[in-house]
Amino acid sequence: MRLIGPATPGFLATLAAAVLLGIVSFCVPYFKSVFFLKAGFQSGGKNGTITFGTLGFCLDFGGEVACSKPQVGYQLDINQLVGDNNPDIQIPQVAVRWLTYALVLHIVAFVIALLSAAFGLLAHVCQLIGECCSTCVSGFSATVALLAFAFDIALFSAAKSRINHVEAGSATTGNAMWLTLAAFLLLIFTGCFYAFGSCCIPQGSSRKPRYSRDPEYGKLGH
Repeated sequence: MRLIGPATPGFLATLAAAVLLGIVSFCVPYFKSVFFLKAGFQSGGKNGTITFGTLGFCLDFGGEVACSKPQVGYQLDINQLVGDNNPDIQIPQVAVRWLTYALVLHIVAFVIALLSAAFGLLAHVCQLIGECCSTCVSGFSATVALLAFAFDIALFSAAKSRINHVEAGSATTGNAMWLTLAAFLLLIFTGCFYAFGSCCIPQGSSRKPRYSRDPEYGKLGH
């Protein structure tokens, strides 16, 4: 198997997408530098922040950091975070919990992207079958990643809006949702990467001179 071949660009694209989705899938409370939303608040004269990820959240208050237990579908009480006396419409907690359950779509997209990358590696041995399978699987992974990105926008944009309307409250969206979008773009254009490799990177046999492939070459006056 050659290290670099026509399937290499497509394989690297699917592998990069899988890495991005893996980072997002296991962000907060594991990878604390990657998150969907960071909210700032004040309590008892102290400032604190809370960051939200796929499987939980981390609370930094007074220099002490505490993270929730990693789980699928965690409790995010936006109403309590912004204050019970807020005049805005209260967000039903059942709806919020189901939206956090939907964050598992990042993990599903990650697993499918890994499968696509595996087919991309296989394409270095059997190009046609590997590339076709990798492209098809990438399409499924891209669809799931797009759904995950839509849920990210729905949940965390609403939370950001609520928190920013509270006095002494602030919220910013994190990098996790944009990493999801980047992974989606890589996956949706996987077929283009494979086509680029097929057009611009020659097969290993095409680099050999003709006499090394044709024992009759050089005879009969050639």
